[in-house]
Amino acid sequence: MRRILLTIEFHGGSFFGWQRQGAARTVQSTLEEAVRDLVGHEATMHSSGRTDRGVHALAMAAHVDLDSRLDPASIMMALNARLPQDCKVRRAQEVDPRFHARFDALSKLYRYSFVLGRAPSPLLADRACHMPRPLDVSAMAHAARLLMGRHDFACFESSSDEAGDDDGLDITADRFGPAALASGHSAPPPWRKPRPRGSVRNLMALEVRRVGRLVQIEASADGFLRGMVRGIAGTLAQVGLGRQEPAWVLQVLASRDRRKAGANMPAEGLTLVRVVYPPEALKWPL
Repeated sequence: MRRILLTIEFHGGSFFGWQRQGAARTVQSTLEEAVRDLVGHEATMHSSGRTDRGVHALAMAAHVDLDSRLDPASIMMALNARLPQDCKVRRAQEVDPRFHARFDALSKLYRYSFVLGRAPSPLLADRACHMPRPLDVSAMAHAARLLMGRHDFACFESSSDEAGDDDGLDITADRFGPAALASGHSAPPPWRKPRPRGSVRNLMALEVRRVGRLVQIEASADGFLRGMVRGIAGTLAQVGLGRQEPAWVLQVLASRDRRKAGANMPAEGLTLVRVVYPPEALKWPL
């Protein structure tokens, strides 16, 4: 068995999220079906986190253990020949059998996009949230700077039926898997850092910028709570619309009350841009 890390791009519009859900069309089940057709055995995809229905990804990370002699480039091409147009593998690489796409992630970058204009954009309707009123990007950026750092972000956490990095995916799964056990490994690797617990996260960057008709919010953190990015986007939108002053976000943060924050913005505006891992976790063979 070899552990293969896949970097996956998908359009979330026609998927019922990442996680396998019975007969529903999900990203995980679509990938696992392609893998089964390629290698002839069942294989479970372990992702860096779960995305909700309608959320997109430029670079979702997921690992899978395969009994195959194909080199990573051939695996990528063979899977893409079996995958639909709205889900493709951008890269495949062999990694240490102890590597885990979720537990070894150092940080993730998400982007939320608003498209401005009186009329909705047909071309961007499924990639950005339509905002018919102007947004004060400067005020939003000021509020965003106040949210940066290590805080308790409970005020942005959604109910348990929404997806996020800490929704329980892979919690009870084998943290090592057949590739690691076959290699004689049964302990966590030296590069693995403790996962964030509770609702405290380190929001390392939160930027707001105008790009043509788009207003984009980019958030980088060591982990995200359920609905956290969409909740932050809705809160910053309240500032951008002039309904609240930038300093209001500090009151929201201190309240730890989801009802005090702005509403979650629609899923179609959210994209997972990047997952970052320790360089030593990706060095294989040693």
